[in-house]
Amino acid sequence: MEFNCKVNIVDAIMGAGKTQSIMNYINQSDEDEKFLVITPFLDEIDRYRKYCSCKNFKAPTFLKDDKDEKGSKLNDLKRLIGKGDNIVSTHALFQKFDNELIDLCRAQNYTLIMDEVANVIEEYTITKQDFEILKNTYVEINPETKQLIWKEEYSDYKGKFDNEKRLCELGSLVCYGDNLMVWLFPIETFNSFRNIYILTYYFDMQMQKYYYDYYGVQYIYWSVQGDSMENYHLIPYNSNIKYTSYDYSKLIHICENEKLNMIGDRDSDLSFSWYSRNKNNASMKILKKNIYNFFHNVRNTKSTDYIWTTFKEYQTILKGKGYTKGYLPCNCRATNEYRDRTSVAYLINRYLNPFIKNFFTMNHISVDENGYALSEMLQFIWRSAIRDGKEIWVYIPSIRMRNLLKQWIKQNSPKITTK
Repeated sequence: MEFNCKVNIVDAIMGAGKTQSIMNYINQSDEDEKFLVITPFLDEIDRYRKYCSCKNFKAPTFLKDDKDEKGSKLNDLKRLIGKGDNIVSTHALFQKFDNELIDLCRAQNYTLIMDEVANVIEEYTITKQDFEILKNTYVEINPETKQLIWKEEYSDYKGKFDNEKRLCELGSLVCYGDNLMVWLFPIETFNSFRNIYILTYYFDMQMQKYYYDYYGVQYIYWSVQGDSMENYHLIPYNSNIKYTSYDYSKLIHICENEKLNMIGDRDSDLSFSWYSRNKNNASMKILKKNIYNFFHNVRNTKSTDYIWTTFKEYQTILKGKGYTKGYLPCNCRATNEYRDRTSVAYLINRYLNPFIKNFFTMNHISVDENGYALSEMLQFIWRSAIRDGKEIWVYIPSIRMRNLLKQWIKQNSPKITTK
């Protein structure tokens, strides 16, 4: 596959000014350069529309058509791109890109701005029997790429495998092993843009990096420079840049209470499989009690000061008096709504999905499991007051995750002057 789009990775720590730099870039761009900005949260849409008012950004709304009386934002996105408007929308809508949108974007020559990485790969669940039906009747498998290709003779098919047909037409289903599949975000979506800017931290440790490597996509890195809203800008990547003068060893206080941390003493404790094994036994009661003790006894502050996370499947089991409303999904990114919170409980031990990890390694893509875990944890912790250089107190019962954070703090705390 020939990939013609220029991919730019703006890699800097949370709060370094990535979003502001790209807003300044947008404001200084040529009048005829068109942008599609994708952000994780609705409140960021207003921020782009306000600060980049010269570009008159539009946000998709529910647009009705003959087939959909309720209307859909996807229809409106197609209308706006067809007109060549500057657009700001969410990751949720971006995930719905189809072939019509891909063709529209290619024709209009857009620049894509992605605030945080996209969801680009998932395990695709299908029964062995259904997979055999697909393979023996409706699809062909490319012998080199293992991509599933819907047979032309069944182009008018309507039935049980409608979704598989749609995904095959997008080039999104890839065979893995004898009867397994992965869903990949359509690479042609990215290839339909003139330029791409991805704003993130630790891109080297993230799924989108491995996904780009799988497709052989080239990318270049950029850093951020500046000290005020008006002068933040992008510069060629410089790994020696120190974005803050903060000594994180004095700002991030890790709970070292032996009794509270005992539940995570082994490297595999508090992983998703650990939760699955222990969901119906006393371990959950112990962990719930530990959360309560950390928030109410170790910290003893008001409930509006807390944020905590676990795997979403176990939120209900672990929620408790005084801290329930402080729950955030463990993959929460790019929001400033909780930047006043100083008490954080990170109750998970992150590992790559073994299925996804094996898919990449079998395709000779090297993955960094500890780096991935650290990247995900830092993104969550930086939802809190540490974002503004204020002290926080963190409960991380997993010894593996706790040690990863300690190592990162050691590497990033001493003040380093940029030369």
